[in-house]
Amino acid sequence: MDRLDSVERLIMVRMKRTHFQKTVPGAVALLLVLPACALAQLRLPPPPPDSPDHGFTWSLGASVVNGPRYAGSAERSTGVRPVIGLEVGRFTLSSGGGGSLLDFDLDPRDSGLTARLFQLDNFRLSGGLRLDGGRKGADDPILRGLPDVERTLRGRLSAIYDFNKQASLRSTLSQDLLDKQGGATLQTSARYEFLISSRTEIGLAAGFTLADSTYMRSYMGVPTSAAGVTTALPAYRPGAGMHSTHLGLEVKTLVSDRWVLFGGVGYQQLRGDARRSPLAVKPDSYNVSIGLAYRCCR
Repeated sequence: MDRLDSVERLIMVRMKRTHFQKTVPGAVALLLVLPACALAQLRLPPPPPDSPDHGFTWSLGASVVNGPRYAGSAERSTGVRPVIGLEVGRFTLSSGGGGSLLDFDLDPRDSGLTARLFQLDNFRLSGGLRLDGGRKGADDPILRGLPDVERTLRGRLSAIYDFNKQASLRSTLSQDLLDKQGGATLQTSARYEFLISSRTEIGLAAGFTLADSTYMRSYMGVPTSAAGVTTALPAYRPGAGMHSTHLGLEVKTLVSDRWVLFGGVGYQQLRGDARRSPLAVKPDSYNVSIGLAYRCCR
């Protein structure tokens, strides 16, 4: 009998161990699933009226832009840029500021492809991709002899907090995804918008940009290999830190139910190592733009 009891006890212990081994992975899986379920409960931004179920919104036009050839240049250039905006649900494709013309709200819609990831009360998060054209020596006489900054693909992550219907704070991290020496920047801006009529909106923005050493050396530096060899500029190796501060004013008005007239003026000051760069011939600069676009919903 004692031997039988011992066998029974051994069987019960093994059964308990087996149950424990099955239960632990199940509990771990549950712990992993619960945060995901909680994340799924975050309130997604309500689909706009022009969601995939109802169609889409688009804008198409052109703008004339005048500004420095590069940040710090004393030379200016004027050009015509296409203005394109397309919004389907939570996805936006924008170029030349066309995304900001899709509706009157606090979301300026960054250039490139953007997706609204989630929203919790007044806080929202968006991610995106955009092409960065880099910079060539032919862009300005002072750049000749310096290495070109290659084109690349940038990834963006933006965190936006709306204080109310007029004011918001946005911070955007932009990173070179192809390791083309484009580096990373972090731009933070406070924005205030108000309607001066049912058809006209004014937006004010102020902020600053931080940059890592890779970005600073590519755009504001002079490599030792080029200094005194291919360019007369002295060698300069800036570090990470403050790149610039900026102010901006934008106006957009409906001239008809479909046509939008828009324009703006921006002011930028290079800061820190960027301002001390030999490329910063004119560290304070401004740009102006005006354009016309057609907006439609389908």
